[in-house]
Amino acid sequence: MRPPDTPQTLLRRLADPEADQAQWSRFHALYAPIVRAWLRLRGLRGDALEEGTQDVFVRLVRVLRANPHDPGRARFRTYLGRVVHSVACDRLRRIRAHGAEVAVPPEACELLLAPDLPIDERLDIQFRFAAYEAVLRELLRELLRDPGLSPLQRTVLESCFLRREHPADLARRLRRLPNTITQIKKRLSKRLQARVDALCED
Repeated sequence: MRPPDTPQTLLRRLADPEADQAQWSRFHALYAPIVRAWLRLRGLRGDALEEGTQDVFVRLVRVLRANPHDPGRARFRTYLGRVVHSVACDRLRRIRAHGAEVAVPPEACELLLAPDLPIDERLDIQFRFAAYEAVLRELLRELLRDPGLSPLQRTVLESCFLRREHPADLARRLRRLPNTITQIKKRLSKRLQARVDALCED
């Protein structure tokens, strides 16, 4: 998921009305998983999630052309977050207008609603949260295809990351030392965190 260009280089190119399709494709490949994860945090699911993701990129094209991102004023993830927030609010209003309920994931409530944090800080936290989810999905798919992954590593990956089972519970279930499971989980977590940090570089 690491972009071939730095985000700022790519953003400068995209601000040019002559930007080619390959540049937009690279941008979409990098940010679409994060946008989807961020919209899921806002409670969008199914068709609303896919349509909302498309809306974000349509708006970004207009916004980047009319008002190119200035890194001196704000991080790009704050800039992107405002567009995601706007799209999510529009979509949620439409959903609620039709009488449907929207369930926001419990772990996201504090990030979305904390009134004591400035909006830029809140958006920054939300970006990292969404980046973590997006990278986790990508890394899980990548690792599950890895023929070099041992059966135990695969079990830790599926149980602790996908099903969120506690390492101590998994160790008891497998009759393994808790430290063995914890160490495997830590190694996998480092790979995950490195990917998230790369996405969050300014």
